[in-house]
Amino acid sequence: METNRRDFIGASLAFAAMAGCTAPRCGEERKCGTGRPFSFDSRCTLRMPMPGLKEPVNFFVIGDTHFGFHDSRDDAYADNYKRMAKWPAPKDALAKALDRAKKAQTDVVVLVGDIISFPTLANLDHLRGELDRAGLPWLYVAGNHDWHFEGESGSDLEQRARWTERRLKPLYQGGNPIMYSRMVKGVRMVMIDNSAYHVLPEQLAFWKQEAAKGDPIALFMHIPLWVEGWSITTCGNPKWGAATDPYWEIERRERWADRLMPSTYAFREAVFNTPNLVGVFTGHIHNLLVGQAGQALLFSVPTNRTGACMEVRLSPASPTGAFT
Repeated sequence: METNRRDFIGASLAFAAMAGCTAPRCGEERKCGTGRPFSFDSRCTLRMPMPGLKEPVNFFVIGDTHFGFHDSRDDAYADNYKRMAKWPAPKDALAKALDRAKKAQTDVVVLVGDIISFPTLANLDHLRGELDRAGLPWLYVAGNHDWHFEGESGSDLEQRARWTERRLKPLYQGGNPIMYSRMVKGVRMVMIDNSAYHVLPEQLAFWKQEAAKGDPIALFMHIPLWVEGWSITTCGNPKWGAATDPYWEIERRERWADRLMPSTYAFREAVFNTPNLVGVFTGHIHNLLVGQAGQALLFSVPTNRTGACMEVRLSPASPTGAFT
């Protein structure tokens, strides 16, 4: 998202409630149209029972830190990162969340993109250094800024492929950068890169394949899936396209395509109708948003710029589906 048009100082916990799903107050249990209860507390800890789960699972979701480190190794790209470098995150922003995750003895940390504001070597060195220091298992999926040097030629899909291969690839720890999954204590954690807004046909096929295995499944991406009332900068919005692209000149990139790939809309519908879905966890918006569509509960995490994150505690569901 464009950072020049929003408050980039704190992590506002603003909720968007969709389809009869009202936002819970801190510590309050809330049941939505899916029949699935969940609760939040004042530290953005989400608690949720999950049918089919055999043991508790804890994971931390972190997004939109926007580190702005750079040094002489990338002087050739100074003009391409100069705008985003004006809003660097505090050096310890990610460390605060990782320290909290370590204290909670989390099963895995999931990074949902825009941890860096541009793919400089200094940014990547700092990110890997923080992850190595924490010593926690982690998963990563890219955001639209992670691979973007402003003013470079080529479409978003071309730039994503270029800088993933040149710089980001080690962050996937051997996984396919656009789609991979890992099992964590009985939960299938699926990473889909939608950082260019489109979902490719092969990503749609991968999701259907993973969901059909029947395990509790959690989806992690950078850009939230669109539900009625959410902004144009979401994935699957029918109004998305070149005519409604608000930031292409500011970000010095090619305009969005005329419309999204048909597979993007099909992916959205497939996700929303996955009965074994834990939830969809994303970033990009910088605020905590909660929504519901079909079978899906959607959670967009607050910006990690000030150390904020979302802790998710899943527990086996009782026979009635409630908290145990």
